[in-house]
Amino acid sequence: MVHPDVLAPHFEPEVVARDLKDGYWIEAADIDGDGRLDLVTSGLAIGEVVWYQNPGWKKYPIATLPKPVALDHADIDGDGRLDLVICHDYGSCMYNCKPEDGKISWLRNPGTYDAKTDWDVHPVAELMATHRLRFGHFTQASRLELMALPVVGPAGVHEPIQVMLYKVPDDVQGASAWDGALVDGDSFRIIHDVVVDRFGARAGSELQSVVLASEEGITWLHYDERGSWKQDRFAPGEQGQVEQTHFKGTGNVAVGRIGPDPYAYIATIEPFHGNTVSVYSKDASGQLSGTQWKRTILDVYADPNESGEGPGHHVMCGDFDGDGDDEFLVALRGPMPWQGVFYYKAIDAAKGIWTKTRVSTPSAARIAVGDFDGDGRLDFATTGYYTPGYFLCADPQVTVFYNRFAPVAA
Repeated sequence: MVHPDVLAPHFEPEVVARDLKDGYWIEAADIDGDGRLDLVTSGLAIGEVVWYQNPGWKKYPIATLPKPVALDHADIDGDGRLDLVICHDYGSCMYNCKPEDGKISWLRNPGTYDAKTDWDVHPVAELMATHRLRFGHFTQASRLELMALPVVGPAGVHEPIQVMLYKVPDDVQGASAWDGALVDGDSFRIIHDVVVDRFGARAGSELQSVVLASEEGITWLHYDERGSWKQDRFAPGEQGQVEQTHFKGTGNVAVGRIGPDPYAYIATIEPFHGNTVSVYSKDASGQLSGTQWKRTILDVYADPNESGEGPGHHVMCGDFDGDGDDEFLVALRGPMPWQGVFYYKAIDAAKGIWTKTRVSTPSAARIAVGDFDGDGRLDFATTGYYTPGYFLCADPQVTVFYNRFAPVAA
């Protein structure tokens, strides 16, 4: 139901690809450098990594890899084009990862594209069960760094994870591996999401840092001025399902702006592959840490299945209606009615009052946000969740949803 004081959200769908045999990851990136956001997708079923060119959404190959999971993009080799980094060879599933399961590679953007030629694949590292990757400048500003986050630990599913940081080498095309350093090997279990930003900017830090969703809840992991990694634990997440599902904490996380406060709220899906949408608000404006976070449960989507999982798989913030405040989107993998994307708009974020609208129905494993048609309004795109061993949605498809309700700037 839409509050009378807010714009009713409306997004126009365009199917980019359907009848897919794969579906897990989607990323928005300007692959061909023409100023338009393209789409990169991958999945664990057949392992195709492809990109769709905007406009027209023509499909181009990038690589076929065993069980690719997550990717990120950056100009890795300094030639002005966006390259990709990807984790793959994941193993059969998170419950059966062996020490040899988990590779990280980077894929060099060739700059010319055809329907038959894959990109060159270069090694980065081997790290068991790597599940999330994010580029940034986490410890210094002069050289790009890659944070790699496994989903489970070497000793088991609910055992500590080895979070690693790799520096892009000088001879990145010739390097057989990137130098890595352990960030943390004791504190986190079942990391399923990570958000990168300059969260310490108001305290004077120029570095980027991460907010993590894990079995421990919501944590800010950052590198301090003394050269040490520090943790600020904001909330423990969902604790009431662990006896039933064996999962606790937080599965997905996004940080939203309200007015001048860039960290006004934290939106989550809880716990891992969870069914609970929670929002955390705080008692002090402008700060990420040093404040009390209050949890409000907004929705519970379905009961956990026989594997202890719910339909929630991703959450993203963005100012979709153009009023200066961030809304957030929740991706549900399915089946119906717990499928598609729901849009949440704050009425009073500090008091935990929100309005909710369904804005799509196809299965959504993840959400990519960006202005895909160049009209100045935020759109979003989704890919269906089609991953053997977890969930196989009906009619897996890649779809762009164009914003048709926010005012267009003059």
